[in-house]
Amino acid sequence: MLEAYALVTIVIITKIFYTFPLTTIKQTGTAAWYTTLISCVGAIVFFALLYLLLQRFPQKDLYQVFEAVLGKKVSRFIILIFSVYFLYYTGINLSEFVTILKIYSMPFTPKEVLVAGFLTVIAAMAYVGLEGIVRVAYVLFYLIITGLVLILILAIPFYDFNSLKPWLGYGLGVSASEGFLKISAYDSVIILAIIANSLQGLKYFKRIGLSCLLTAGAIFSICLACILAAFQYTAGSGYISGMYHLSRIIYYSRFFQRVEAIFLFVWVFASVIAISAVFYIALSSYCRVFSITNHRPLLWPFLFLTFAFTFLPSNIYEIISVHVRLIRGYSVFLIVPVPILVLLVSIIRGKKGGKASGT
Repeated sequence: MLEAYALVTIVIITKIFYTFPLTTIKQTGTAAWYTTLISCVGAIVFFALLYLLLQRFPQKDLYQVFEAVLGKKVSRFIILIFSVYFLYYTGINLSEFVTILKIYSMPFTPKEVLVAGFLTVIAAMAYVGLEGIVRVAYVLFYLIITGLVLILILAIPFYDFNSLKPWLGYGLGVSASEGFLKISAYDSVIILAIIANSLQGLKYFKRIGLSCLLTAGAIFSICLACILAAFQYTAGSGYISGMYHLSRIIYYSRFFQRVEAIFLFVWVFASVIAISAVFYIALSSYCRVFSITNHRPLLWPFLFLTFAFTFLPSNIYEIISVHVRLIRGYSVFLIVPVPILVLLVSIIRGKKGGKASGT
């Protein structure tokens, strides 16, 4: 239970280290810190519907439910779309991570070298499989959270929470609409439904999912509030990685500075786990479509495709304005509606898998 919680939470919260604060603050102003809470509430509603769907089909994961409700052909087509999306998600996240790493830490290192090194780690993680990824996530989870909390605490002298005014930002309408779109920031919780058979019943599925979403919502909100308090809206909406800049301003004496080194370790560990997990889900989803029992022979083709997706954007502006907007904004129209539509179809057709146990 704790291992699955650690994995999914890391996959969700890793966005806070990237351009998520930048885009959220730009789009909602000083209301960014509570706009993400609106998204969290929407994600909880989505998760509740996801739970109801799995409750109708005990002992089945999400993909098996698709097949039971929609039939093999339609379900396999949907799963293939999910696989392509997760692979695209992996490539864009890796591109975003490497580009930011080059900007702040390794400006003279070729992007190809950084991507190749990172893909080597992803390949090793995916080769071991889901169990290995989950265990690494569990081991590093406490280090990641501790490092994140430490940065927020050390930056306390630089906070001025009057910078969160005006409280409504660009207005409640903008906050609500952006809050709905940014449900995508939490849609990785669907991973729990995909690996539901690896959990100990629906009772644990519900507990883990709600815990992940509440934890992620609190972390997003607190981090966004701290970035706004430290830099105000004008600067906060201009930094590519707000959390990195927050770690850079920490200075107590000549013997206690350059805390961004801690941030880099936390950032890299979280990115390795998050990107490896989504890559594995993309690979395993493809295997489910074509009934492939061993995913390892497909590692090289999928690594090559990930490499191609990584170099799809040519610069940081294209990453933020096009690709990040797609995976953290408009993907809400792909990941969220499909399970809800399947739930409606199952209710209309009266399809159920029997009485759920452990709910």
